[in-house]
Amino acid sequence: MRTLSDQHSRPLKDLRVSITDRCNLRCQYCLPEELFGPGFAFSPREEVLTYEEINQVVGAFLLLGIGKVRITGGEPLLRRDVSDLVRLLRQTGPNLDLAMTTNGLRLHDHLHALREAGLDRLNVSLDAIDPETAREMAGRSLDTERVWAAVVRAQHMGFKVKLNTVIKKSVNECQIMPLAQRCREAGIELRFIEYMDVGSSNGWRPDEVVTASEILDQINRRFPLRPLEQGPGGGTARRYRYDDKQGKIGFINSISQPFCEGCNRARISATGDLHTCLFADSGHPLKQWLRKENLDANALANRIGKVWGARTDRYSENRGALATASASRPEMWQIGG
Repeated sequence: MRTLSDQHSRPLKDLRVSITDRCNLRCQYCLPEELFGPGFAFSPREEVLTYEEINQVVGAFLLLGIGKVRITGGEPLLRRDVSDLVRLLRQTGPNLDLAMTTNGLRLHDHLHALREAGLDRLNVSLDAIDPETAREMAGRSLDTERVWAAVVRAQHMGFKVKLNTVIKKSVNECQIMPLAQRCREAGIELRFIEYMDVGSSNGWRPDEVVTASEILDQINRRFPLRPLEQGPGGGTARRYRYDDKQGKIGFINSISQPFCEGCNRARISATGDLHTCLFADSGHPLKQWLRKENLDANALANRIGKVWGARTDRYSENRGALATASASRPEMWQIGG
């Protein structure tokens, strides 16, 4: 196993793998309905990495020292037999921290199979408890109580569970306290994620961002919080504990307090491009390395290592000095959040 760092001495520790670009919601900040309506053509099946190819990629990243793999989308539970992929990855990396991010709409029906296959953690995206507010954010109607029930059941089954919430000004600010209170009572860690300018299609404007400090102040007035020390490897979230020790809460502050300095993640799109930053304008043709060059695990690891070693990305820290987002920048539904 190698220790690999980029041009800013940031180690490669975390891999996010999108297994589909399809989704059953049309969230404002990711896949807005007005641009990606019923007739929109997602990637054809033959362009998407197979489970065997994904497993080969993860095996190469294991040679480079990663310890975490997160399965994302699109919505990963739309892909058939996703528990087979989890089982395959668990066999390849018995000690991997193996996670999935999902919108939770299909989670209830998959929980048992995912647990049996070896999934450790779940992050469930839910931007409101109120159904009307949730529909406005998600672009489609959804049964928020069914999603919540699946979250609670997952926790009881032994998954490590977090709830992810994006707050957009004047849309779902009213849900900050209901979500905080419900998660606090259930002992589920809630993560507020600042509305970000991922891709070029979500119409992002800085005046629609509700900053983490604004959310923190609101919650702190009702339920006093104290900061938790950042552990080894840091992570992207600033975490807090309730003063009465009834749970934890986190904030991902990509806009107001960028964390580029500690970013140790690589991303693979559903169609097989390697990205070294969520905001990168383009990726590297990993699928071509697999299908046309037929690289084995060691050769693939060497190629990936060269890409990471040349990495200089610090987009969030430089956001204010950059021009408008490039039209070629991948969308969140293509490379996962």
